[in-house]
Amino acid sequence: MDPRPAPPPRERSLRLAELAGRRVGVWGHGREGRAAVRAALAAGAAAVLVADSRPVDPASLPAGVATAGVADLAGCDVVFRSPGISPYREDARALADHTVVTTGTGVALAEAADRGVPVLCVTGTKGKSTTSALAAAVLTAAGRPAVHAGNIGTPLLDVLADVGDRTLVVEVSSYQAAAVPDFTGRGALTSLAPEHLDWHGSVDTYYRDKLRVFGACPERSVVVSAQARPLAVRFLDPAQLVDPAEVVPAGLAERVVPVHLPGAHNRSNVVVALGACALMGADLAGRADAVADAVAGFRALPHRLSPVAALGGVTFVDDTLSTTPVSVLAALDALAGRPVTLVAGGQDRGLDYTDLARALVVRRDAVALVTIPDTGARLAADVRREAAGVPVRLAETASLEEAVATAVATTPPGGVVLLSPGAPSYNRFRDFEELAATYEQILADAGAERVRAL
Repeated sequence: MDPRPAPPPRERSLRLAELAGRRVGVWGHGREGRAAVRAALAAGAAAVLVADSRPVDPASLPAGVATAGVADLAGCDVVFRSPGISPYREDARALADHTVVTTGTGVALAEAADRGVPVLCVTGTKGKSTTSALAAAVLTAAGRPAVHAGNIGTPLLDVLADVGDRTLVVEVSSYQAAAVPDFTGRGALTSLAPEHLDWHGSVDTYYRDKLRVFGACPERSVVVSAQARPLAVRFLDPAQLVDPAEVVPAGLAERVVPVHLPGAHNRSNVVVALGACALMGADLAGRADAVADAVAGFRALPHRLSPVAALGGVTFVDDTLSTTPVSVLAALDALAGRPVTLVAGGQDRGLDYTDLARALVVRRDAVALVTIPDTGARLAADVRREAAGVPVRLAETASLEEAVATAVATTPPGGVVLLSPGAPSYNRFRDFEELAATYEQILADAGAERVRAL
């Protein structure tokens, strides 16, 4: 049996030169969609059509670009599918039956390989943003200047022209990884837990799609965390996988201290980042002082256990990129030793909250729970069931505003209010960034002072 992940329905990578003189469709006009429009025009596409679920103002589009419906894209020679659109949807399958469907990530990685650009792809359910950013910082400190792009916010198609002789460190989401059939560079895998089941359809398909980016990589090319390895060997050839301790210079992992990254999960992220940089050929031993300084100075990325405000001796932390129960537990572990009021809840995608509920009951003396819709109701019910009559500190609220007010009123000085939803925010907000901005505005209105250090 071939251990490599199977491809999603009927998609493939192209090179930019193949777009010249062709009719190109772009399905989805977010960051990656707009990057695909720019790339198609630069490559000499004869015409570009844009389809999106939200209205696109034709006046905002460059010359040579027109709006269209999804059905119209079937008449294009090539269609770029944006990451948020699952290839398993019926309309996506139907489109792939009529034309060539590709993705910006797949095209950009293939193009980088053709140009000889060194590429490190970093993925994982959680930790991929921090680990990829750390890897870019460590590579640069070790004398290998790096560009950090991908799911972190800068589409790969936008950085290709300026990458030069630098290493490209790419954060890859499961949506992006599912459509990369031929990447042969180096990789890093931070963690695996059920996520995005509405997009992938099942847990096994999620794991398969997540790891597909590494399916064509050579032996000993993917650094994997201890947590992810047992699952990774089910979907990849074990010969591809490398434990960080095998490649990180002796003593370096103990010497490097992530001063501003609390928690065991962040310690694992650092070790995986170091291992990935070693695979990329960085001289970690020779540049050990610079590497240690780079890690010590690295601060939490926005929305990842990031302190944002203080009020009455209470610190308010934005962990809005926490969209799974596992990531909430990691955040609570990182804050162990301080009283915590956890604000959790969001869009219900059917994830199991039993383990989180059980942990909250065990930690009931240190952690209070305030829930918001929609998953908050399920989590609250699970906590009550697991508590089996034991008193727990639990409040169900109808909105983020009510939840924050409850947390402000009940969290003691020296404590932490942790907004770690354990679910996406699309049920009430445009995205996690709008959720975070709303959280900060509520705190500002309450008289909280902005902070940037935990």
